[in-house]
Amino acid sequence: MPSYLITGASRGLGLAFATELIKNNENKVIATARNTTGSSGLQDLKKQYPDSRLVLFDLDVSKPESIQAAAKATEKLLPNGLDNLISNAGVSYSALTSFEEMGIEDFTNEVNFNITTPILLLKEFVPLVRKSEAKRILVITSVLGSIQLGASMPGLANGYSVGKAALNMLIRKWSAVLKGDGITTALLHPGWVGATEIGDGIAPWVRKYAPDLENLSEEQSAADCMKVLNGLTSEDNGEYFNHDGTKLPW
Repeated sequence: MPSYLITGASRGLGLAFATELIKNNENKVIATARNTTGSSGLQDLKKQYPDSRLVLFDLDVSKPESIQAAAKATEKLLPNGLDNLISNAGVSYSALTSFEEMGIEDFTNEVNFNITTPILLLKEFVPLVRKSEAKRILVITSVLGSIQLGASMPGLANGYSVGKAALNMLIRKWSAVLKGDGITTALLHPGWVGATEIGDGIAPWVRKYAPDLENLSEEQSAADCMKVLNGLTSEDNGEYFNHDGTKLPW
């Protein structure tokens, strides 16, 4: 039974990923969030599926002790390892604030989250992924982290963009090391999903500067993203994908 662990699954895309994956009767899904009890979406899923298929763990990706506890609980649940780790949790502050007006605390917090939480997460979970059969890590990022495309999106999510660019470099370099363990690691932009909290935050910019940009539903984005994940091969290690499976420029 292929196993999947998702961070940030209380709502938005994380919840949509869990909902998409659990449709397959062969999958075992571990959905995590800071407070799974307080997530109506996760609790609704829990009513529909048995513990053998869906497990909820509390996991705060900003706290090392919380990640360590979740990793230990996962190891007990999956003695043969975790097939698929999906790093999805994210934050966005002051999405439409200029560099001149941006508060330095918001900026540093946003960049710090994007760099440190994946390090903390992978440090604890890589040993479990290494033990598994599939050995895949998917890190949700954004097209906003593309340095090549950055100049075409001025004024949009400045702190978020810098944070995602840093995340992209972190995973690009780390994936080259993980490849030696047989682990396939990839970055994925889920598309613009206006219904999510982060997606809605940039809606005014999109309406003004990119009115033709496709507004994906959570369900469509999740289906696309999970198709990319399940189609990954060793040749895709370290790559930067769009939700439709095409590759994005760095």
